[in-house]
This record gives sequence, C-alpha cells and structure tokens, in this order.
Amino acid sequence: MDIYLTNLATSDRLRFPMLPAEISVKLANQFGSYTILDIGEVKIPSGTALDTISWSGIFPGEKRRNAPYVFEWKDPKAIYRWIGSLKTQHGKPVKARLLITETPINCDVYLSHFTGTPTGGYGDINYSLALIQAKDIRISADTAASPATLNQSAAAAERTAPKKEETYTIASGDSLWKIAQKVYGKGSDYTRLYEANKDMVGSNPNLIRPGQVLTIP
Repeated sequence: MDIYLTNLATSDRLRFPMLPAEISVKLANQFGSYTILDIGEVKIPSGTALDTISWSGIFPGEKRRNAPYVFEWKDPKAIYRWIGSLKTQHGKPVKARLLITETPINCDVYLSHFTGTPTGGYGDINYSLALIQAKDIRISADTAASPATLNQSAAAAERTAPKKEETYTIASGDSLWKIAQKVYGKGSDYTRLYEANKDMVGSNPNLIRPGQVLTIP
C-alpha cells in the first residue's frame, strides 16, 4: 500500500515515505478507522462519496532514510513545506489528488488541517493531516442567465442545508475530558463528545486513539 498526494496546479507528486498506523474516513455521519500496519483485512466502503480523510504519521529524518519501512526518503522539512503550500495560492485553496493504492480512495481533495512538530533524535517530524473531498459546483446556462434565480437558490440552500459539523482529530495524550476542556471550556462536558461519537469510540469512553476524528456537537 502507498499513499500519493499530487498538487494538481503543478503536477508535483508526493509519495508519503512512511505509512500511518491508521487512516480515518468520515462518510457523512459515519466514521470508519482502517488499520494499515496491524495484521488484518483493510476494508474501505465503496459506493459512498468520501467527506473527510485524516491520519497522523511521521516524516522520517536523515538518520532513518535507509530503514526498510521508509519509501522514497525526502527531507522532512521539504515535505512539510510541500504540504503547507496546498493551503492557499492566490487566495484560493489548492486542489490536490489523493491516491491510496489497494483501496478505492482516488479523489480530488483540499487541505483542511495540517500540523507538524519536530521530535526525537532522528530529525523526524510528527504530523497530523486532514483532507476534504473537492466537489465541483456546476451551474446550468438557464440558471447562470438569471441572477435573481441564483440569489433565490442560494437563499433556499442556506435555509435547508444542515449545519456544518465541526471536527477534532485526536492527538497523542488526548482524552475526552481534555478535548471537552478545549472545545467547551469544561472537562465535565466530555459526555457530550462521547454520546455524539459513541459508535466510533465504543463502549469505553477512555479508549480513544490518535488519528480518530471526533464530531463536535
């Protein structure tokens, strides 16, 4: 399995040098975590448009460039800059294409969230990444010819569109209590997070894992 991200503006392609332990896929209101490194079958749902895809991983430093688990080593600082360049160009987000081999994931995306932290004595950068599927909006000739119709349609869409959910990608050392303190100001509100994400977290609210994406109600 390989992960490729291509900048569609420049055609530059990045092959991620190390695979993450897990990739989290949000499908509308459903979450799925897919084990990559552990032994077991990787199952990716088909027939449903992807919403967000996220994972956490490592850009390996110079001292690990020849390790057997590293593919096409690149300077982690250069990778960090490359991904950061997807944020905006001329005031607009840059469209990219995500391909994860051996899965059905092959789609255009925008960068939603990206952070990186230098760590350890190997020159590594630990990172967290979230991508949102890019969807084109097409306007028919009849609609485009009528600004009034456009305004009416936009107003109707705003009234009927569901409220956009906020999300939080779990990092190492997080707990639902700590996350509730960050987003609500009170750790005791962790139960709100748990009830909204119970299907993903499971029966034990203390067992959350880095890379999982929580819905913030």
